[in-house]
Amino acid sequence: MQITSPKNRGAGRGWWTYPFLFSIYPVLHLYLRNIREVQLTQVIWAAVVSLAIAGAGWFMTGIFSSHRSKRSLALFSFMTLFYFYGLYYDQIAGWLPFVSHPMRAHLLAFVPPGVIWLALTILIFKSKRSFSVLNRVLQTAVWLLLAWNIGGITMHHAGQSFDHWRESRSGIQRLPALQTRTPDIYCFVLDEFAAPESVRRLFGYDNSAFVASLRRQGFFVAQQSRSLYTLTEPAIAAILNLGEFSAVKDPFLQVRRNAVASLLKNRGYRIIDFACQRSLFLEAADQRFYYPLAHASIFFDGFYRALFERSLLRVLSDLWQLNKTDLSLFYRERILQVFKELPAVVKTPGPKLVFVHLFSPHEPFVFDAQGKLGDPLHIWDHADPAHYLGQYIYISRRLLQTMAMILANSPAAPVIIMQSDHGYRGSRRRGNESQPVSRAEIILVFNALYLPGVPLAGIAPSLSPLNNFRLVFNSYFGSQYPLLQNP
Repeated sequence: MQITSPKNRGAGRGWWTYPFLFSIYPVLHLYLRNIREVQLTQVIWAAVVSLAIAGAGWFMTGIFSSHRSKRSLALFSFMTLFYFYGLYYDQIAGWLPFVSHPMRAHLLAFVPPGVIWLALTILIFKSKRSFSVLNRVLQTAVWLLLAWNIGGITMHHAGQSFDHWRESRSGIQRLPALQTRTPDIYCFVLDEFAAPESVRRLFGYDNSAFVASLRRQGFFVAQQSRSLYTLTEPAIAAILNLGEFSAVKDPFLQVRRNAVASLLKNRGYRIIDFACQRSLFLEAADQRFYYPLAHASIFFDGFYRALFERSLLRVLSDLWQLNKTDLSLFYRERILQVFKELPAVVKTPGPKLVFVHLFSPHEPFVFDAQGKLGDPLHIWDHADPAHYLGQYIYISRRLLQTMAMILANSPAAPVIIMQSDHGYRGSRRRGNESQPVSRAEIILVFNALYLPGVPLAGIAPSLSPLNNFRLVFNSYFGSQYPLLQNP
């Protein structure tokens, strides 16, 4: 009869691996709660790092014991401390004595759970028990947690795939087989760009020279144009789906898999995407320009930052908040790179759809009216309207220059759509509050179109962005989309 030594006891059983599975549970849980805004690649990287941390912990436990069941329990206790420390800290932070540096605060906060964890670890390694029953209970609990999260993730993606399949087979009509022109199409979404009527009422600024310059270039500029939405994601989803969007749908998915890109892709168009956030990447894009602020710091990525803030690494996030340098230059470059890259894109072969989500004049306010860097201490300041207005004026001038550049360098007359996602919303952030802004002002948007060969007199003066692509497809591709009622 072969007797299994304590050293190898449990070596043939798979239940000792549950701490590694538990290490990816917080990643999957956070992903499930934010599944509309997080890319799967972010989850994979976070899971790999989490498994690596668990692997390092497993190696360390091997220094003190060769008994796998004890090592598993010790590693599980460490991973529990590691991933729930940040939540614990949030609960007791208000009870800590005031200290001037976050490192000292975290050292104080860590003492109680750290002592408990150390005592449990010593008890586990010194005990003569194998803890096999406890390990099996924990293994079952971990599997249930993973199954709940994986099931939710699977159901979400399966539902998205089914909706996408169903919408591809019905709903929005296809473009006719024949067409006389395939013009390059430029679509600009200007984040929080107030309508001229609104900026006059809210700030006393007359932007009529901007409107007049566009009209001299041949643009139609709407008056009293309105959107249905006060948030960016549903507004862009409606624009790119010919106005067909409802609040029950996932706006992020409706942007990524939008009808406009799909229809034009089927007509032989290349899709070029100037994106400002990963969750709104156009999946049909053949080329993408993206300036991720995460290159400046990983803490600019909300998903990664949340993982840091919930874990034992919470102190790194707090130190970054305390010591972060002026990042105005990174915010500026996110806008300037659009204007830098566009001239080369204009000269590339068509037909092409160039979609630009310009994150300006939305905060942070990193341009004054002349385009210079303003006061870094006021980049989030709505209390003084001069900060928003300065950036608004600068962006207006750059847009005029950009429109002239596109028209001058395009081999054939292009179609240009330029609209805001919503109007000025202001801010309720404590210390930087703006004056209250009504919903009527927020949904009042800027909307301008360059439609060569189309009689501008026949366009409704208050044309909504919801109808922009319907008008374009009807005018150039012979489609017959009925125009929606303007809000």
